[in-house]
Order: sequence, then C-alpha cells, then structure tokens
Amino acid sequence: MAQGELRRHSGDLIMTVEDRIYTLSHLWKEAEYNYAFWAKYPDIDWNGEYKRFLPLVMSAKDDFEFYCLLMKFYALLRDGHTCVTMPYELLSGRSVPFGVTRADGKFLLSAAPEERLLFAEITHIQGLPITEYIEKYVYPFYWHELPETLFSCFDCIECSLMFNFDTDELISVVTDKGELTFKLNELRELVFADLSVKPPEPLLEHYRSDNLIISVTEDNLAIIELLDFHRAEIVNEFKENIGLLEKCTGYIIDVRGNSGGMGDPPLEIAKYFISGKFPVKSDPKTPAHSAKYHALEPYIDRDNPDLSDPWQRKIYEIATHTYYERLEDNGENGGFIDFDSQPTILSAPAVILANHGTACAAEVFVSYFKMSDRAKVVGTTTYGSGAEAMIRELPLGGMMYLATTWSKLVDGSEFVNVGIAPDIPGEKTADDLKNRTDVILKKGLELLRS
Repeated sequence: MAQGELRRHSGDLIMTVEDRIYTLSHLWKEAEYNYAFWAKYPDIDWNGEYKRFLPLVMSAKDDFEFYCLLMKFYALLRDGHTCVTMPYELLSGRSVPFGVTRADGKFLLSAAPEERLLFAEITHIQGLPITEYIEKYVYPFYWHELPETLFSCFDCIECSLMFNFDTDELISVVTDKGELTFKLNELRELVFADLSVKPPEPLLEHYRSDNLIISVTEDNLAIIELLDFHRAEIVNEFKENIGLLEKCTGYIIDVRGNSGGMGDPPLEIAKYFISGKFPVKSDPKTPAHSAKYHALEPYIDRDNPDLSDPWQRKIYEIATHTYYERLEDNGENGGFIDFDSQPTILSAPAVILANHGTACAAEVFVSYFKMSDRAKVVGTTTYGSGAEAMIRELPLGGMMYLATTWSKLVDGSEFVNVGIAPDIPGEKTADDLKNRTDVILKKGLELLRS
C-alpha cells in the first residue's frame, strides 16, 4: 500500500500523518485563495491558524478527532455557508438518545426514551446552562453571526455531544421534567413527538411534488409552498398551475425551510407576481488574484501604502485579499430587473412566509417582493447566506463547503450573516408544537383577509 493511501478498517478511516497534513493543507489553500469574505475579517490570521492546527492534526488520537479539528478550522471563517462535514462512518457507534426542536426561544425534546419527557425544556447540558453550553461546545464546530439562526439548527446540539465527548463518558441533560443521562454508545428505543402541523382551516390540495405544493382555502386563497430551488423543473410545474392560480383571490407564498438553489427559478416565478423595472445593486464579486502583483508585493510599504497610486493599490488589495472581480456589471454602473418581460398574471394580494431556514436563492426571492413592495413578509429573520459555495469532497472523505461569492440583495443591502427581517414577526410556541398548529400560516391568512 502506497504511503499516504487511505485505509478503511472496521468503519474507521486509518490515516497516516501525511494524509492529515495534506487534507488540512487542501482546506487552507482553498480558503486562502477563494474565500469570499477576507475583507470582512482582516483580524483572522489564516497562516497563523494553519500553523497552529498543524501539530494538532498530526497528534490527533484518531481519525474522528482529526475531522473534529477540521470542522473547528473552517468554523474560524465565520460564515454560515462555510464548513467541513465528516464521513458518516466516523459517527458509527455514536448516537444521542433524544431529539431537539425549538419554540418560544427554548430547546425542547422532540424524541426521548420516555413519553413524559416529550416537549420538556432542556435547561442544562453537562452542568452548564443551555446557552453557555452552546457557546462553549457548539460554536467551535458551527458558526453563524445570528445566534437565533444558529439555534434554529437544533441538530447542532445533538451533533456537538457526539463531537465533544467520548463514547464511554456519562452525559447529563437536565430538563424541567427530569434528567436524562446516557453514554454515546448506548442505544435506547425512542418515543417521537408528532411535529407535523395541521392547517388552521380546511384546505384542498391541488398539486404536490418534491418541489411545489399548491392548496386552496374554502374562500379561494392559494397556499403556494416553494420547497426549494435546486431543481429547474419547479418553474414548469408552477407554470402548469397558472390557470388555477389566476382564479384565486390571494396568495400565501411559503418559503419556510427553502434552502435555496439556483438563481433562475426564483426570478422566473417572481415575474408572475411582480411588475415594473427595478435597479439591481447586488454587485456580486469574487476574489481575484494575480501572480505578478503578488511578486511585486515587496516593493510597496504594506503598512502605509499609497492607495492613490493605482499600481500600489492593486498590489496592496491582492496582498490583503481585498481585490475582487465583479461578476456582473450592476454594482457601480447600474443594471435592471425587468419583471415586465413576463406579463404579470397573478396580481391578487400576496403574503410571504419565511423563517430561519429560508436561505440563499430563497432569500433573493423574498427580496424581490420586499423591493417591489408586492407582499408583506411574515415569520422570522431569514438565514443570511448568499455566497456561491464551492462544494468539494475532501481527499479522504467528508465534504468541504466554502463561500466564494460576495453578493448583496438586489436593493444593495447586505444580507450575508444578516438575513432579511420579517415585516410581521411570528414564531411558534410550545403550545403550537403540542397542538400541531401552524400559527404563521394562520397569521398570513388573517393578513390577506384584513
């Protein structure tokens, strides 16, 4: 077997030190040259962090610990679209005997060994209040600027237990209904709460696919669930239902949990609701490099460059990762979205439902309606991720996600790590969960009818 070759044994990866150095170096290199947000975080000493992690990965006690270190390495980049995931086989034998959901700003058990513990509030983990636990044990692996957005990814709590504790270590989770103690290698049969929601009133479902669900109320309001934008066929599926939608007197457009996808589907669908021509200020840009200017770096005063000199300015920007290539000429010189290129057919009142899980292309979709004042947004602040991610399988398994594009919303506002705030805030309560009530849909319908 050649030196550095990947070995697999008993569900584990068996790596040489050379394997580990190569993988860490691969991650360092891709971020060094392609990460979109170096200009936002000049305080990150990326070379210094690489040097700090080198001895750590070399001395990691096993492959599992090695991948945990890789996750921590990329979490330093402070972007919700940038991360490392570990190979599934490394999680073999690690399980958490509970599930978590969130309501009222609290973490509640959605699966537990006993039915009485369902919907119990988690107050402490390993002796720490839940917020302190998240700060200490979740943020090193998962990062987001908005705590409420990170917290909405409640499975990060379950994963953090698997990442941070040995399988034979006793773990304690305290709830308002009692304490749950376990070891990661102890399997328990679980009782699951029913987290499905019931519509607040009778609905007639007219269309369902993996991309799109369309239902209609008794008073002829359409509920349009756009599940994601990863598949282009959602546009044709939507068009096939235009005849039905034209007859409706109002629209609930639901993009809760829509993680985004391609840029064309949201625009093509939005054109059926919005009319007019609007300036585009999204200014998408990506890091740019020039070997020549890197070579000339010693000839400028990096601490005090003459930025009025175009030559020195370019050298300085390349050296400090602040030199960008504009992908579309709409940031400085103007550009427009012409919604009138597609006749506006669906002109009845509309409401958008969004939440922390609404991300990327789905956020751009929401911004079209905000920019044009076409619809009010009901729910919670969206995820705040618009960077085009470089997605690569790591040389030794697992995945790398790296933000490579810095974009703004079409109106020029920043939304990466910020999100889009709702016009009318709304979040489910614990009682809503227990009663399976879709309180956000109820609010949207009330708004349409007011």
